[in-house]
Amino acid sequence: MLEKRIIIVWMMIVLSIFLTGCQPASDSILEPSKLFYVHDNSHTLLNATSWSVFNYGEALYIDSNNDAIPEFIQGSQVVVLTHVGDSSDIESTEIFNHWGIGKNNMGILIILYFSKDGDSYIFDNILFEIGQQMSEYLSAFEANNLITDYFYDPSIPTYDYDARLISLYHGVLSHIYLNVYNYTSYNHQSYMDGYYEIQYDYIRAIPKATFYDDIFGNYWFWIIVGLTILFGGSILQFIPLFFFSSGKSFRGHGGKSIGYWFKR
Repeated sequence: MLEKRIIIVWMMIVLSIFLTGCQPASDSILEPSKLFYVHDNSHTLLNATSWSVFNYGEALYIDSNNDAIPEFIQGSQVVVLTHVGDSSDIESTEIFNHWGIGKNNMGILIILYFSKDGDSYIFDNILFEIGQQMSEYLSAFEANNLITDYFYDPSIPTYDYDARLISLYHGVLSHIYLNVYNYTSYNHQSYMDGYYEIQYDYIRAIPKATFYDDIFGNYWFWIIVGLTILFGGSILQFIPLFFFSSGKSFRGHGGKSIGYWFKR
């Protein structure tokens, strides 16, 4: 019986080390944030900005899955990524497809590129990566117009890239609601007014991962499980962790881009 336990533990340790070694390097591929719709690891955005993107991005996804909408255009997702450094450090199409943005290829990835000057972030440029099906409803030409109308809105101070991003985000959502899903109206100004009311409020940051995600991704956790089994313990005592870690998952839904992007 002891020999059998030793074999099981040894197999678990070898497997966990193998899986850890197979994980891509952190700088070779980005993983989405826990809430998926906004990825801002350098904290270039205000928390209110990040949560606004998440709330309205998830609302769009829910609305676009309405049964009254033709199935082939359901599941729109608009995701925002910020990157500090050289734009060549990341590959937008690779990220889009790895994250699977949108269902039915109805996704959009917006990347804001920044450089850093001391403690300040300097906005450089912006990129739209557009999903294969979404490209039938949003062209690079139209994306350029959205940037002009909303991101470079002259009524928004040039230094306030948070407000400029939210203006653009609602501009993109307005385009989708009106041109893809045939909504009759989208009150862009009311959403901006709501954002300005909370822009500088204290709001917790978007989580990168949960406590339990960190546990299950750590091979030491599995070694402890193995040693517990080896010394006569039961794996049943770890079951509550799996239940506590199960929550609503915000993620991509398999959307693909064929490399259709626009940068300005």
